Amino acid sequence: MKKLIALSALTFASTIFAADVAYSPPVGGFTTVAAANSDTLVSPTLAREAAWRGTVSGATSSEITISNEAWTAGQFAPGAETYYIRLLSGSLAGQYFVVTGNTTNAVTVDAAGFDLSQITAGDSAEVVPFWTLGTLYPANQVGTAFIASANPLNVQTQLLFFDGDSEGINRASSAIYYFYNGAWRKAGASTALSFDNTIVFPDTYFIHRNKDASTTLVYVGRVQPGALGTVLEARSERNDNFVALSFPVDVTLNDSGLAAAITPSANPLLVQDQLLVFSSEGAGYNRAASAIYYYYNGAWRKAGSPATTDFGGDVLTAGSGFIIRKAANGVTSTWSYNTGF
Repeated sequence: MKKLIALSALTFASTIFAADVAYSPPVGGFTTVAAANSDTLVSPTLAREAAWRGTVSGATSSEITISNEAWTAGQFAPGAETYYIRLLSGSLAGQYFVVTGNTTNAVTVDAAGFDLSQITAGDSAEVVPFWTLGTLYPANQVGTAFIASANPLNVQTQLLFFDGDSEGINRASSAIYYFYNGAWRKAGASTALSFDNTIVFPDTYFIHRNKDASTTLVYVGRVQPGALGTVLEARSERNDNFVALSFPVDVTLNDSGLAAAITPSANPLLVQDQLLVFSSEGAGYNRAASAIYYYYNGAWRKAGSPATTDFGGDVLTAGSGFIIRKAANGVTSTWSYNTGF
């Protein structure tokens, strides 16, 4: 879950478009192959269809007011769906906030530590339903996107999630889900409980763990509009941030914009923030990072290589994830990747 400390494959909601906003995001599909006997990092590469898109008229500490709309009170309140509002322009472009309720012309949100006064009249925004386990991995994709478990004591495909509110490095997963008897279940919970409505946040990855069979996940949706924003948290000790590349095209380190969001190293022997990348090649569980990068002397460098070599052309793989490891007592920052749409 995002937090700022310092500073049917898919079920679409009916779409309400504000008359003053002209916007047509590209729509398509994206495929992620998860190997057998292996962990695959997965990000929600495409977005679900927006339930509303329009213009903001202002904001308070926990409420964002919308221009020229007449919603039904409570239509975006958490229920069968949970929604977020993402800013598409302005000083907080790319950042999103979980919607906790709405009136006829405003949404109440979890501000996640942000100063919402930075949102000003005229900023554009959209309200979007989160992906959930049941919409990203629907029951009709059993056998293709994932393997169901015939017995909860011998689970097959597992989805491992990480708690963004925890801290430290090399953290274990905070929740593990598996598909059994027609629904997603949670390890350690009653098998009578469905976790199909569990939220998949757009700015963080999870691990898809297969056993003996490979699977193929096919997304249908739209390219994330504008910028993609996330928070990179620093703590008193080194801290891992599990970050998504929710975009269907590979991105080079130079084009990612991450250099502006991490603390550069003044000395290659005393590295500050690090970027840990994981290869999709090969097999195995709990694999170590395939490459560790840091920013030094105006360029991306790679651990184990000469500090004079520029690795800015190396890529972050579409639809994958990576770790930003913040240095101890470092600076919490935000990262926005402009998708160009």
